[in-house]
Amino acid sequence: MATDGPPENVVQDQVRSLLENEKVKLWEPPYTTENKSASPELKILGEKYASQLCIDLCMVENVLESLRCNSLQGLSAKKTFEDTGLATIRINYTSQAKRKEKAKLTTKLNISAKDLRAEIAKVTGMNEEHVKLIMNSKVLKMDRSLAEQNVKNNSMIMVMQITLTEEQAKEQETIFQVEMKEQDERKAKISRTRKGAEILAQHGENTDLSNVPYLEIADQKGRPIPIPAVEKKALLLAMTLHEKGRAFMKKKDYASALLYLLDADEEFGKCGSELLNIVDNHAVLQLEVVWCYLQLEQLDCLRDAEERLRRAQTRLNNCYGENLERLYNLKGNTANEQVLYLRLKLLQGVVLYHKGKLDQTKNHLNEAEMLLGKLSVDDKKVVQLMSLGFTAQEARLSLRACSDDIDFAASHIYQRREEKAEIRRKEKAERKRKKEEAVNSLVAMGYSERAASKAFRSANNNLDRAIEILKRSPQPTYLDDEEAGPSNRVEISEETINQVAFLGFDHSAAEIALRRFNGNIERAVQALIVHGGYLPSSLLNSPPSSSSPEDMEVEDSSEERQREREIVEEVLADIPEHEEDYLDMTLEEEREVIIKYKTWLQGPQQSTS
Repeated sequence: MATDGPPENVVQDQVRSLLENEKVKLWEPPYTTENKSASPELKILGEKYASQLCIDLCMVENVLESLRCNSLQGLSAKKTFEDTGLATIRINYTSQAKRKEKAKLTTKLNISAKDLRAEIAKVTGMNEEHVKLIMNSKVLKMDRSLAEQNVKNNSMIMVMQITLTEEQAKEQETIFQVEMKEQDERKAKISRTRKGAEILAQHGENTDLSNVPYLEIADQKGRPIPIPAVEKKALLLAMTLHEKGRAFMKKKDYASALLYLLDADEEFGKCGSELLNIVDNHAVLQLEVVWCYLQLEQLDCLRDAEERLRRAQTRLNNCYGENLERLYNLKGNTANEQVLYLRLKLLQGVVLYHKGKLDQTKNHLNEAEMLLGKLSVDDKKVVQLMSLGFTAQEARLSLRACSDDIDFAASHIYQRREEKAEIRRKEKAERKRKKEEAVNSLVAMGYSERAASKAFRSANNNLDRAIEILKRSPQPTYLDDEEAGPSNRVEISEETINQVAFLGFDHSAAEIALRRFNGNIERAVQALIVHGGYLPSSLLNSPPSSSSPEDMEVEDSSEERQREREIVEEVLADIPEHEEDYLDMTLEEEREVIIKYKTWLQGPQQSTS
């Protein structure tokens, strides 16, 4: 028996690519005779392609004949439409015997969908009163013309019979409703995620995002990268959508993932090319889009996949250096980022295979396989490191960075933790220095140190805004804790402050809001959202029990604000805490793809009995 080769749709894709490259026209001589039948030359072409692709001759011949007949039918339909205005409509339907059937009919496009339904009923033997016509996921309206509903020559229409038997009708209606419901739910989820991303991105303009690891735009060492506000907002929105898509990829829901990834790609397009050359996010996104194409077997996206892989390689080279030298100089290690090159080489090999370029496919798959062997980690060692208190993710990343040496890996984890802590300490010290300089400037203008300090914090560390707050205050803006009285002294834990700060608000602004609302997290968050990330002086001046206009606005928090907070929390739930989460791959899926395509490359082989 022959070993399993590629399925017919893959062979069709390969053959079509070879035909395009060689500019072969199957509908013309020498492959088609005057009476439109296949000539002996078609068999010779089939033998050539079967040998070239290492595929069973019979399958290649069937594919060539199918493509030839489709081309002739398409030409005939086009000529008919040009000469007579009669469009060819392709229809798919389920017969009485529950078999999937296909048919074609010709018609004018100015007739109504109701008239078309009558014609279809004659062809299929269905009761026209029990038929629905669906095109591009939309039910055609019976009282409108085909042209008005964008039906064109060669359009495909699905015919659904809603009353064959009660059971059959329910089955077909249910399938259609489920498909429509799934599409609507996906659209609603994307819209909801985008809303949450926009809220976070808006906060990103007014707040310090260092307390939310994912929202911080940093280099491979974890150091923040200064980015203009406008581009930063677009990038934050793109990153949020990207992470949501990656969350679906982890669940192997590639259809949902692809929708988010394509949405993220659109947002990345609004960022400057210089920015995309210093962060690897866009390159990673291109790889993940193509990975979804592969998992969903969307072979019609071959050309788009090829362009995305080219873009990914260019971005990676610009970001890391053509030989990873820029990355090595920055980080001292390139092993974890090499998983991206493994996936790149593998996907390039897959695209080349579907284009029928087998020699190049073999080279790319061999390179991917070599990287796979180099980057694979021992699962037992992962478990050993986890027993020391490290996470599975830390263990995999460190073992890969340290060539699977468990002792070096443990030291590497400690070192990485200390490096990140040191970066945070330096950032904190720098914020403190800037704050002291600003407060000293305000004190020099005649304000008290306490009033200056609190105004600066409530203005989200913006000096100009702090000055405006102090100027607007008709009386001393802030009271000392002692003057405020014992009833206003509320003990706010660091953990509570971090909870609010984690939503993207500045740490000091979060603390002020919590104190203002006596530790009530929900009211503090609502107030910060309402006022753009910092509380105005009028709200800070009034005691918690008063009913100032701003306070009333917070207390009367609408359902809309509550929904916004829930949306943000949903978005943050999918955000990984580890900055190298996108590099943490088990490589099992990559291994399976390499095995499958290398098996196909071997061609049909006979097993001995």
